[in-house]
Amino acid sequence: MDKDINYLFNEMPLYTKETFTVFNYTNEQYVLDKEELDKFLCLIGFNQDKLITKCHKCKKEFPFNIDQELYKLIENYKSNIYNIDITQDVTSDGPGRTKYITCGKINVTNGNIEGIQPPYSKEILLNGTIHYLEYYFSCTNNYSHNYTMLISIEFNNGKFVVRKVGQNPSMLTVKGFEFDKYRKFLEKIDAYDDYKKADFSYADHFYAGAYTYLRRIFEKMINYYLGNSKLEDNHMDTKIKAVKDKFDPRINHLLKQLYDILSVSIHELSEEQSKEYYEYLKAIIDIQLEYIKTEADKDHQSKSLSSVLSKITNLVKR
Repeated sequence: MDKDINYLFNEMPLYTKETFTVFNYTNEQYVLDKEELDKFLCLIGFNQDKLITKCHKCKKEFPFNIDQELYKLIENYKSNIYNIDITQDVTSDGPGRTKYITCGKINVTNGNIEGIQPPYSKEILLNGTIHYLEYYFSCTNNYSHNYTMLISIEFNNGKFVVRKVGQNPSMLTVKGFEFDKYRKFLEKIDAYDDYKKADFSYADHFYAGAYTYLRRIFEKMINYYLGNSKLEDNHMDTKIKAVKDKFDPRINHLLKQLYDILSVSIHELSEEQSKEYYEYLKAIIDIQLEYIKTEADKDHQSKSLSSVLSKITNLVKR
């Protein structure tokens, strides 16, 4: 299934790009690839009047109405005509008069190519043009709940390059990440801000920052459990060995591997590896945080139960 407006808003990270070769250069002319054109139009929302996403204010998934406005920022004007220019205007001398043909353009409201029709010669094809498409989304459950998104559309050598360059609110807000679940312990080890920034960096595709914050959290956990313990050296392997019994039994044998991966230079990893490893490493840290929270809850319940039993014992003695 082709990527559509739902992928563009919900899944496509900021500043990444999707490229569509709409015109192939063949036999010294640019020939239309209708399938690529349809994929391009699908991504930017052609024939789609609803976005399906979570409303962070309604706390539930709802359809959002879509309103679009296309403008050429480089020329500093807005237009109610939803056209993307792809060729220059053409003039030619006819019998006794000059013939003027308006430029070739894609109308994103109906999907048609208007003006000069393909194929196009290399001389008239526009290159380096940048349009911006701004989206306004309104929740069908409450029209006062609005989202916005801005994409750039660059046209070069028959290719459209689409980038998502802005979105409000962020996907972290839309998806509703729960930062406060482990806040008490994270603040105790001065890692609450690191925990939030790790997810913020990851959501914005800044993997180097995300890994740095995870490593800080892990190191602060280790140092917290060490306290004032005396060790034979200051190596991380020695520290991990000394405190591994403080970790959830399901993961304490993975601690060295966890730190080794966190210490790998981000430049040594591919984008897919970065994404996969982050999810794995974050899951291990979350397991430990859940373990700490569960143990704290058990301790609280035990103290509460002891208090209740003590009261019952005193009542019986009377």
